[in-house]
Amino acid sequence: MNTTKRNKPIKIEAYLPLFIFYLVAVACRIVSVCILPTIVEGSKHTIWLQLCEGIGPALGAVIVTCCFKRKWTCTIAGKSWRRSVFCLTFPIALFLIFDRANGLKTTLLFLGCTLYAFFEEVGWRGYLTSEFSKLNQLKRVIIITTFWFIWHINFPLGMHGLIFFAILLLASWGLDQVAHDTHALILCACLHGIFNLFKHNNGILNNYLTTSLLILSIASWFIVWYYPCNKKSSTK
Repeated sequence: MNTTKRNKPIKIEAYLPLFIFYLVAVACRIVSVCILPTIVEGSKHTIWLQLCEGIGPALGAVIVTCCFKRKWTCTIAGKSWRRSVFCLTFPIALFLIFDRANGLKTTLLFLGCTLYAFFEEVGWRGYLTSEFSKLNQLKRVIIITTFWFIWHINFPLGMHGLIFFAILLLASWGLDQVAHDTHALILCACLHGIFNLFKHNNGILNNYLTTSLLILSIASWFIVWYYPCNKKSSTK
């Protein structure tokens, strides 16, 4: 009697949603980064084109979710709409009230960076985290980081590329943990957006007051989501 176990054939259909998601995400990225700037003169630094650069993961996630009836572990507001809305409104209030020099500019940049980050987070933490939910956190984070890294298309090579990958790996781990704890894509997008804001700077971070308000905003998010008293309250 032959007791040798046969390996189960890999069902290509099982990976089709993942393939379609990533194909859409990368295709949108290539078009917005490599093609549109050469077609539309002077569009390289326009807001609409920069938002187009990040919309691929969201578009891919929506298409796959609708076509294959995928369910996500995260939602827009997660466990609490009030806390999610707070994450957006509290920084804006701080900027407009206390930072008269850069308040409006910082508010617009914060909203722009957060919207861009939200498009990404819908894909990475919304769809992909749910797709790989059965994997342990380390494997899931490494896979999503690799997808995220390659998706950038114009990523640096050599040592700079390794550093960039390490930054994405650390960010993926942190955001994966936040997504697991809160299920809130808005919070993930705010944290991701703040990182983009610090990354691109645009001159506003030369002001100590603006930087202090950004740090205060980040601290407030963790307080409202993780402070022990909040754990006793029900989802709202």
